[in-house]
Amino acid sequence: MSGNLLQLNSAGQVVLAKGGEGTPGTAGSVVLQSTAQSCCCGSSAYTNPCLNAPSSLAIVNYTDSYFTACTDATAAVTGDCVWDGVFDYFDPQTCAYSNRYCFDGNGCFDCSYNGHRMWEFQPPGISSVWYNSTSKTFFMQITGQNGPNSGEIVWQGSKTGGPGFSGIYTRTGGCDSRNSVEIG
Repeated sequence: MSGNLLQLNSAGQVVLAKGGEGTPGTAGSVVLQSTAQSCCCGSSAYTNPCLNAPSSLAIVNYTDSYFTACTDATAAVTGDCVWDGVFDYFDPQTCAYSNRYCFDGNGCFDCSYNGHRMWEFQPPGISSVWYNSTSKTFFMQITGQNGPNSGEIVWQGSKTGGPGFSGIYTRTGGCDSRNSVEIG
């Protein structure tokens, strides 16, 4: 197929794929190969980890005290749901998992970990695991709250190689000094 392809995403917005290089996402939108976090890999020889991705990911051997809170972390309050270490929301448009349902459901005020609040807004963003098709690298970031309108990175890491999201992520930053985290 050549030329431009127009489709609507799940929010009814038009998404454009130049030169027919995009592929329809599961929500009906076109995912572009040039998008850094897209599900397109640009090579038929490469196994796309976003296709047939599991419905959720989990940190292996996770407990509520798994991550140490940053020194200026906001304390959890009654009504916060304790996060279980599961990334239970998959967005096929960005090839990213998050703990979004911990915030959006279950009658929670917010998510918490180790007696402290997690953060769901920018910056730096909701705790997530995602795939970057340009670098063919998997990333993970746990985000905590450190004020009424701010967040900070508790733990951040990455892994290269496939074929999927499972495996050992090596620390690249954050206030928790844990060397690695395993997703299974």
